[in-house]
Amino acid sequence: MSRDDASLDEHVASWRDQLVELSLPGVGAVTARVDDTPPADETPEDEPGFRRREPTVPPARETVRRTLAARPPLMLEHAWLVVPALGPVLPVEEAGVGLVGDLSGRRPPEEVQGESAAPARPSREGAEVGAPIGAPRRRPLSPRWGWFRVPAVAAALRARGGIVGRGALVGPRREWYEPAVATREDLLGAHPDQALESALAAARELGQVAVLRIGPDGLDVHPTGADPRVPVLEGLPLQVTTRPAQCPLQGEDGCGPCRPVGGPWIRASQEAQLDWEARRAQAVAMLGCGVCFGEALPPEPDQPQVPRLAEAVPVTHLGRLYLRGGGSVQIDPLIRPR
Repeated sequence: MSRDDASLDEHVASWRDQLVELSLPGVGAVTARVDDTPPADETPEDEPGFRRREPTVPPARETVRRTLAARPPLMLEHAWLVVPALGPVLPVEEAGVGLVGDLSGRRPPEEVQGESAAPARPSREGAEVGAPIGAPRRRPLSPRWGWFRVPAVAAALRARGGIVGRGALVGPRREWYEPAVATREDLLGAHPDQALESALAAARELGQVAVLRIGPDGLDVHPTGADPRVPVLEGLPLQVTTRPAQCPLQGEDGCGPCRPVGGPWIRASQEAQLDWEARRAQAVAMLGCGVCFGEALPPEPDQPQVPRLAEAVPVTHLGRLYLRGGGSVQIDPLIRPR
């Protein structure tokens, strides 16, 4: 595995610093994270006055922490078990696009370098991933084996007696997003240990690397053993707040619509805009947006007239994912054949 110690440490730290954003039955939309908000005297104040909004980029961690600290706290009456729902990412084989290995947890993570020996143009019509266009159609990947495993994880938890909510694990700077499913601990098992074992069994069955527990006792991370980088965390102080219907990309409440990065001017600007649109599409597909609602809103008066926001893309049509650790990979969308 060709990763240096710094990147490994960053990956391990992400399990402690990530945001857990869920829509829980009977509770509503919440955000949970480890409570390490800096004291009030360390929080800088914004200077008053009009400033033209800059393009929407991942906010600083301090901005996200300050926003969460300003929200009214929410006490969870029950503990919830959160199971990630990200399956293996199946890469598009194109020149200049690095391949990413199986992220399902069925084997240790690795970084695959170099181009394929037989590069092929991928079919978008449900043929085998990587098959040239014109190859015989095959059945598309089911939700149980695709990269978006929310339906399969939710079904596994419901079958064990739990009610489920859905959401995402989000990077501390809102730079990456992973789908996740949550279930109430006391409904999944008569004893907390029994409920945890049931959730771990579902996670292992569907190739997930950990189960998170959030509740009055704090945050716990229980690895399944599929990924040796996932740390064991127990009893970390937990900060839980309601989650307003806001832009999932921006780190502040009460924000306006996003401003795209790049534009249609030169090739570098076009590539930057396409990259930004991919990240926005992933965030809106997994968490929704209460600002633009995924609509193609025109620019505001303080913005150039181009570009404008694109319409929301269904999660099954996403062509690129931003992954934990900061990288991104192009994938074949899970599009069913017509």
